[in-house]
Amino acid sequence: MKELLKKLVQAKSTPDVGELKCAKVLADFFSSKGIKPKLDIWNKNRANITTALKSTGKKPALLFVSHLDVVPADSASAFKPVERSGKIFGRGACDMKAGMASAATAMAEILRSKVKLQGDIIFAATAGEETDSAGVKRFIKTHKNKFKLCGIIVPEPTNFDLVTAHRGLLWVKIITKGKSAHSSMPQLGINAIDSMRLFLSELADYKIPGTNKLLGKASISVNKIIGGKAGNIVPDSCSAQIDIRTIPSQNAKQIVAGINKILTRLSKRNPRFRAELKVLRDSGSLQTDEKCRFVKHTKQLLKKTSRAVPFTTDAPFLTSLKAPIVIFGPGKPQMCHKPDEHIEIKDLKKAVEFYKKMILHFLA
Repeated sequence: MKELLKKLVQAKSTPDVGELKCAKVLADFFSSKGIKPKLDIWNKNRANITTALKSTGKKPALLFVSHLDVVPADSASAFKPVERSGKIFGRGACDMKAGMASAATAMAEILRSKVKLQGDIIFAATAGEETDSAGVKRFIKTHKNKFKLCGIIVPEPTNFDLVTAHRGLLWVKIITKGKSAHSSMPQLGINAIDSMRLFLSELADYKIPGTNKLLGKASISVNKIIGGKAGNIVPDSCSAQIDIRTIPSQNAKQIVAGINKILTRLSKRNPRFRAELKVLRDSGSLQTDEKCRFVKHTKQLLKKTSRAVPFTTDAPFLTSLKAPIVIFGPGKPQMCHKPDEHIEIKDLKKAVEFYKKMILHFLA
């Protein structure tokens, strides 16, 4: 199991490289265990991988969905896994190749045990969770209505907390337009940074309506600003990237409409103000019914209470499969995307046992 994780870490799967190499590592693993994998490849280096353990079909299937991609790292050494002090270090070791390796290993061990399953185990590892969610969208398009599910497990790093709700994600880019001029004669130009300053001042007062008992309120964070070409040129363009985290009662269209109202108001107030809005990414929020059989049984089985988290996953896309979703996996969330990203080996083993327990409970 830890050797599989090391191979997965070594198979660099950042956005510039793609997920194919990592998918092939999983394909080789499954093939070696007598489980037939299926690769879905597009754009030469993008890939999903799926596989299944078939059963009598008397019970609905259980689906595990992981993501193959990782965020970039500052050093190439991040893709050379190191085992030290009972931990495995490397980019993706925590987010989320540990959970992916544990789910794959659990499947292999169930097959080896020769237990008679009443429901299928379905495994999917998809592309682009950290960027465009292209893989999970593609998976849903090709698999929707193909199987009946009792539930879906997303093995993201939750430190074995049982997560049933999280906020959504909306990334918006605002571009203000100006007119270049020599900075000694600023009156001849239109300063795009000044225009951005006006917008950000208005945005600070913008409140997205709605409150959720588990997730609280939406949040808005301006995380990146680019503007200007030189110290002596009035800037003709400025851009700001805004991260908005949403709750279940909200949708992107309403929020974008609210921000567009700010832009319209500013342009009416000042004819020299020009700006445009672009939606970079939109992923909904998640809130699984706490009273459904899958969540209630999982709580009892694992002796866990459920909770909500502020971060976002691909799980909301999976709601179209019409099955309850839990996010549950090894690794501390605060380790994600860090230079010293790592997973404790004992947590890998613990995850395998948890997943096997869930498989046997729902499918045997």
